Amino acid sequence: MPGRGVIKLLATGGTIATTTDLATGRSGPSLSAGALAAGLGAAGDDLELVAEELTNSPSWALGPEQMAGIARAARDAARQPGVRGVVVMHGTTTLEYTAFLADLFLDVDTPVVFTGAMRRADDADPDGPRNLRDAVQVAASDEVRGVGALVVFAGRILHASGAWKARRIDLDAFVDLRGQLGQISNGLIDLAPTSAAVHRRPEPFAGQIDPNVALIKAVPGMGAWPLAVLPEEIRGAVVEALPGVGGIPPGMVQAVVEAAQRIPVVLASRAPYGRLPETSTGGTGEPLRDARLLSAGSLTAEQAYLLLMAVLAETGSSGEVAARFVTAAQSGASPR
Repeated sequence: MPGRGVIKLLATGGTIATTTDLATGRSGPSLSAGALAAGLGAAGDDLELVAEELTNSPSWALGPEQMAGIARAARDAARQPGVRGVVVMHGTTTLEYTAFLADLFLDVDTPVVFTGAMRRADDADPDGPRNLRDAVQVAASDEVRGVGALVVFAGRILHASGAWKARRIDLDAFVDLRGQLGQISNGLIDLAPTSAAVHRRPEPFAGQIDPNVALIKAVPGMGAWPLAVLPEEIRGAVVEALPGVGGIPPGMVQAVVEAAQRIPVVLASRAPYGRLPETSTGGTGEPLRDARLLSAGSLTAEQAYLLLMAVLAETGSSGEVAARFVTAAQSGASPR
């Protein structure tokens, strides 16, 4: 790999680093960043692997501020002179969230690639080593420079802004809601001819978040109480509507309208594919037309939740929040 420089390997724990203690029968992240890097063997005469451990935790234990810290560390590593690419080893439970934040924060062309594993490191046939080898190859590739943060998993190359864990236990756990960027097999990278072209990245965020955002899931028959009990410190909310174009139960409508008069409220949809209209009306009958809700567009509710945190960390003006959120939500991909 002539002239490709340093690949930074950032370890955070997760299944890829997990083994089972034979004495207790309990499992947990136990492999260090150095041990995971050593498992790759020689990377090539002109490609140096530099491992660093950020944390050693199951990813379900990570909160938004910790995920933002990992995303900032990945961006900072990508900024370093001589770094060709960055690979973040992460537990799959929250991998898509940290990868999404990394894509929001990334302000250089250097690839940042997230990967992990579905099987423990001491499994008879672990998937982590292959995923890690593939991620290193992708991170070192000129073909993905400038595309943003990525997820490489089970031979698939996915946009971090579209990665979605769709399968609970299968090895190919992730899909790309924005259209798969490509695939890698036996070290050969094959990118779809249009995937990179349609991916328009938003203006990078500074790297901070305001965690005082609520995410409320609407289900049939739900009333006003989830919005009525929001703590005073909540500065924004995302409402995940029923799987359509923004419909919510009648009992929630007035509470959503009133909340939007106090704080930014984003309307998302439970359905992962498709795009909500820019003016959120609530679907048939348009009960929310005049509520002045922000539209999540093609973002999932969780992505809108994280994006609103990033926006609120940079501005408190209601007009600026709306403008920044809408601009970022409309960037990043073609309509699903």
